Amino acid sequence: MLAAGFFVEAVAGFGGTVLAVSLGATRWPIALVLAVFLPLNLLLSSYLAVRHRRAVAGGELARRIVPAMAVGMAGGTALALAVAADRAKLGFAILVIAVALRELARLARPTAGRGPDDAAPAAVTPLRPPIATAVLLAAGVIHGWFATGGPLVVAVAARMFPAKATLRATLAVLWFTLNLVVLGRLIAHGDLTATTLAYSAAILPALAAALAAGEWVHHRVSERGFRWLVAGLLLVTGAVLLARTI
Repeated sequence: MLAAGFFVEAVAGFGGTVLAVSLGATRWPIALVLAVFLPLNLLLSSYLAVRHRRAVAGGELARRIVPAMAVGMAGGTALALAVAADRAKLGFAILVIAVALRELARLARPTAGRGPDDAAPAAVTPLRPPIATAVLLAAGVIHGWFATGGPLVVAVAARMFPAKATLRATLAVLWFTLNLVVLGRLIAHGDLTATTLAYSAAILPALAAALAAGEWVHHRVSERGFRWLVAGLLLVTGAVLLARTI
């Protein structure tokens, strides 16, 4: 389960936490899944950010993405301290399904995201600044609450960075930065314990294997291929979570 999340994030740079939480929340409390997954996800993000640092779009990240998400995360963190994430599983499942369906519909269009040879990224039109800011604020709220604001961030970032290498490396820096804040909240709330860290340590071999496999696939899959993979996985996991919630 967690290995699948690591693999997806190693390939695409996003979707790992959503996948892990969607699957894990069908059996365990979301806070427990996050406490086990997040320390390992920080290791994954730090590796991708350092290993592929030349592909990071630092200017756009610092000027547009991080400030908007930081404001939203303040509200999301307050919600997380007041309302257990498990009480919002239904809304989370619907969000994941909606984002997956939107991405699948976009990909199904004949020329969506397709470069001349299906390997180079096609030119895309960035979202208008007010819309992009609103989406990033919402993503910050969700990330502060669930640590899974990725789907909404990607809706904006994929328009900014159509090249898969730039998207993945830039998102890795973003996740590392934001998840440090979420980790602090888990510690303050008592969710991160010696027991959860022991579980995390036991899963380290799965992280290493998933990272190696993800790197191999990332360099061989087409620009469209990994988007189909992630969107399809999000749809399936969102549907599973929805079925277990209602």
